[in-house]
Amino acid sequence: MHWLQIVRLSVLGFAIFCGIVVASLSAHLIAYVEENFGGYYAFAALGVATGGLTMLSLPVILIIDLLRKGAFTSLVVVELSWLGILWVLWLATAALTVDSTSAVFSTCDFILNQLCHETQAIEAFSFLAWIALLAYTILLLIVALVNASRGAPMWKSTVAASGGIAPAPAATAGAGQQVQHQQQQQPLMTTPMTPPPAGQQPMQQYQPQPIYGGQPHTGAYPQQQQQPAPTPSSGVSHTQNGSVSGYSSYPQV
Repeated sequence: MHWLQIVRLSVLGFAIFCGIVVASLSAHLIAYVEENFGGYYAFAALGVATGGLTMLSLPVILIIDLLRKGAFTSLVVVELSWLGILWVLWLATAALTVDSTSAVFSTCDFILNQLCHETQAIEAFSFLAWIALLAYTILLLIVALVNASRGAPMWKSTVAASGGIAPAPAATAGAGQQVQHQQQQQPLMTTPMTPPPAGQQPMQQYQPQPIYGGQPHTGAYPQQQQQPAPTPSSGVSHTQNGSVSGYSSYPQV
């Protein structure tokens, strides 16, 4: 049994006790006034009605809740509606009693003061029942709204099945952020370069070549100029002064 169930049993039990007291005192007041004065007070009739509804309906709700789990009378939305009606009736009973007896029973310093004390008791227990039911109704409404905001609505469930206030989803969000942070910290995987097929030269990067004499050169050093190949001669060589210096090396016929 969680804390909300304990509060519920305490408040409903106290409201039943207040209903019994107010209904009994109001019934006695009606009987006494009608017998001696030929009438009755309106606040006494309202006290009988309010106390009777309270002491008859709330025990039925508690007994059905114990005998049958998930009964219609124990649903949170039904309980909030009925308790709202009851605390309005208790407030009306207390206010009407104060308004009706403020002039007649302002003080109880006379000899026959039994009726005066009974009206004071009706006022006190009516206000106490109103405060208790109103406080529990507000508490139950707050718990239901909090659970609905956290993704666990309890409007169509009972107080016993709800388990009080649902835990906040902060732990799940924190775990998701931690996993995302770990994924961001992992290094990126690079694919290795595949070797070139057999018989194919790997591609080389372009490197700037030095320039010699205003023209680009592809080697590391300047190449020597190639001499033209000598053409076959007739076997006669000429000197610088135009004279013949030799004969042909071909055989003569």
